[in-house]
Amino acid sequence: MEIRALLDRMTHEDNRREVGDFVAGHGITSFDEIADVIAGSDDSEVVRSACRAFTMLHAGDEVYLAATRHPHPTVRRMAASMFRGEQALRHAHELLPVLADEDHYVRREALWAFGTMGPDVLPLLQETRRTAKGAVRRGALAGIVEVAGPDALSAQDRGVIERYIRFKIEEEMYGTEEMHLCGGWFAIRTEDQNAVLQVCGLQDPTPVTKVLGGAAWNNDHHAWAKDEEHVRCARVYVTGSWDGWTLVFGEPFEHADRPVTEICAVLSAAFGEAHYYGMSCGDGWTAWCIAKGGEIVRYYDAFKAEEQIGELDVEDGWGLPHDWSDENEDLEDIWATDVAEELSVNPTYFEGDIEGHGVLALTQCGRTYGSPKGFLEI
Repeated sequence: MEIRALLDRMTHEDNRREVGDFVAGHGITSFDEIADVIAGSDDSEVVRSACRAFTMLHAGDEVYLAATRHPHPTVRRMAASMFRGEQALRHAHELLPVLADEDHYVRREALWAFGTMGPDVLPLLQETRRTAKGAVRRGALAGIVEVAGPDALSAQDRGVIERYIRFKIEEEMYGTEEMHLCGGWFAIRTEDQNAVLQVCGLQDPTPVTKVLGGAAWNNDHHAWAKDEEHVRCARVYVTGSWDGWTLVFGEPFEHADRPVTEICAVLSAAFGEAHYYGMSCGDGWTAWCIAKGGEIVRYYDAFKAEEQIGELDVEDGWGLPHDWSDENEDLEDIWATDVAEELSVNPTYFEGDIEGHGVLALTQCGRTYGSPKGFLEI
């Protein structure tokens, strides 16, 4: 397909100029040559520009379907990224093999594609899971969870996954996994996981690995979902006992906009001491709240500094992230993980005296509206 014809179809002037400059600078006259640049260039900036041109030209579904079979994984990944929304449903059958691609990032793009197609793609995935073989059958399993969540799995598949999780729980006892911290969590001074579940009104706990628990938490609170879909409030990851603390990732009570100070006060009244910590991977937000015996000892939110309560000895010698005054310019900022390291446990790495295993448990919203969709790493 000739580049000139594709450029003439582009309506966004800035995009057309960007692509036109790129293809002219590299002597490209056909769309296939862009794929050749992606596959063959050692210059990361050139590859990035080629990938942008590859997608902005909108060469057509059939062209991109063919590119999902290209020898180079980056070309396949960019091709798979072109299928989004219900309009991609008509190509679902042709995209099934991409769910079984040997490259992780290509498979991920395919999962995202299926996840946007809507519930009408579910019968195809379920039929593929029943009748296909090998990697395509495994890919269909991931697709089902991505589209409709674990509630859509067959009883047989749920059993297979539960057995695999039990095996991985035993295996990860001998390793240390880093947890991606972006959001808020609670640390409760207790070794009684069941008591935490009961006080928080959480039900149907299922064993999970640390990786799976963290993935569920990150998936749910990063989801592009409306409040009425009850994604962020459906389930909670509760760890096993860790150096005398039990951690809760997610919203531990019924769907409601309750301030963390109130939640910490309630939890500390029940267990003696409860903390809240918050970190962000996208901006400078951090927060912590310390409660003992139902009373707030310290509350700090970098984005709501005017609402802070109390002080902590552990903060001495550090700068608070919101304070850019001259007197603090030589101080290193303190973050929630620093406070957690001193006062409870830092979940960046699960190290220390850990007993039991974590669980994913449903809130009342989860029991009413179902588990969130999305494929999760185990």
